Amino acid sequence: MTKMLRFTNISREDTLDMPIYINRDHIVSVWEQPTDGGSLRTIIFGAGNTWHVEESVKEVIKMIEEHND
Repeated sequence: MTKMLRFTNISREDTLDMPIYINRDHIVSVWEQPTDGGSLRTIIFGAGNTWHVEESVKEVIKMIEEHND
């Protein structure tokens, strides 16, 4: 069964704070990247795409694990 996970998109100004649904089975890696302002941004990579999301790495991992069949 395909599991779509809902994240908060912060990739671009025109999609800021909009939901983005990513197929859990296509996620290859998740990491944090420092921003110019000194905070961290969570990056999800998979299926040849990169998404910047508001959720922390810990939250993303938890969502993936909770929906693991």
